[in-house]
Amino acid sequence: MTKFKFLVVAAIAIAIFSACSDNYVYNGYVTLPGEQWHADSLASFRVPVSDTVTFYNLYVNVRNTTDYPFQNLYLFIDIAAPNGATARDTFECYLADEHGKWLGKGRGKLRDNRFLYRQNVRFGAEGDYTVTLQQAMRVEQLKGISEVGFRVELGNKK
Repeated sequence: MTKFKFLVVAAIAIAIFSACSDNYVYNGYVTLPGEQWHADSLASFRVPVSDTVTFYNLYVNVRNTTDYPFQNLYLFIDIAAPNGATARDTFECYLADEHGKWLGKGRGKLRDNRFLYRQNVRFGAEGDYTVTLQQAMRVEQLKGISEVGFRVELGNKK
């Protein structure tokens, strides 16, 4: 390959990877076996925090199939801080609109959804936070959920 071609390919690669850069500081997923989520199964994420001054946006990610039998998904979200303090929330995610049309991105059987859980929050202490998601749908074996995730992005508040 000539030097010119190499430079062109390198410049294109840099442009592509720069355009794809993201402002997330944590992004984790848990795959649910058989695209089913048992009521007792927990999806846990260890989120390392080293900056207590910056604002962050917290997201819940849900990858569902078109076999999911409901419009919405209720979750229990537990967050444990490094000092042992805990907080629990109930959070509702809409996976389909009122007419049954699937929301989120995707084609075929899978849909990817990202839900804003908390906006412009600060972490109170440095260390590892544990975030746990549990389905709260009052169904023992919830079908149609293939993966759940938790994401932390830089906030827009200064």
